[in-house]
Amino acid sequence: MSRDALPTTGTILDEIVAARAKDIERAQCAVSLDGVRDGAKKAKPALDFRAALSRPGISLIAEMKRSSPSGGELRSDLDPAAMAQTYVAAGAAALSVLTEPFYFKGGMSDLRAAGEVAIAHSVPVLQKDFVFDEYQVYEARANGADAILLIVAILDEARLLALHRLAHDLGMSALVEVFDEEELESAMKIDPPILGVNNRNLKTLKTSLSHFEKIAPRIPGGRVLVAESGMKNGADVKRMSDAGADAVLVGEALMRAGSDAGSLAGQLLDGEL
Repeated sequence: MSRDALPTTGTILDEIVAARAKDIERAQCAVSLDGVRDGAKKAKPALDFRAALSRPGISLIAEMKRSSPSGGELRSDLDPAAMAQTYVAAGAAALSVLTEPFYFKGGMSDLRAAGEVAIAHSVPVLQKDFVFDEYQVYEARANGADAILLIVAILDEARLLALHRLAHDLGMSALVEVFDEEELESAMKIDPPILGVNNRNLKTLKTSLSHFEKIAPRIPGGRVLVAESGMKNGADVKRMSDAGADAVLVGEALMRAGSDAGSLAGQLLDGEL
């Protein structure tokens, strides 16, 4: 699948995608496309990400990352396996692991380490990256991902559909992420079972929970709806739930909580301030 003519966003996403394109070229020198395809076929069956988010009440997708463009350095000493254990013990329905190496300081080793803990507790893992190439989808499955993120802002409709189908064919789920009404219109053309709304404006890096409240009523029912970014406490999570979210994805607040991350995760689920 060619990486030419990717949509431009006028945001830091363009820089990240360009860096990832070069990184994928290097990766294929070490492990070919056929190699990651073979790895994906040999991987253990993926857990059902959608089912994990569909249980009664609000579900928490607890995210781990060392840094981010918006938050700076968050947890340089991150131990993915230990963090996964903390999140699972706190009741997270799923984990999210950043694998982007340049801006978030992640990698596939983080995915594997967290996944080994999560699978023992039947908790699915979302690989969080900037996916635009089939190589990345096979690589994610080969390294144990149960779901991938597909960001509509960096994908044209044909590529979104192709990558979504490939994930499904490999037994994975896909969290399709939108920001605005235009992206929502594009996403709905593939009728995604799991749809995420990012509360962060990637042009300004500002975050507002009111954004989810604005977009959610425009989304047709019958799918799992995920609110992403900006939740800091249980009141924020309840606000997203009241606005229609089935699940919330929280990363920065948990990373900044340090040794109290497990306690905060529990408070998020309990609706505490």
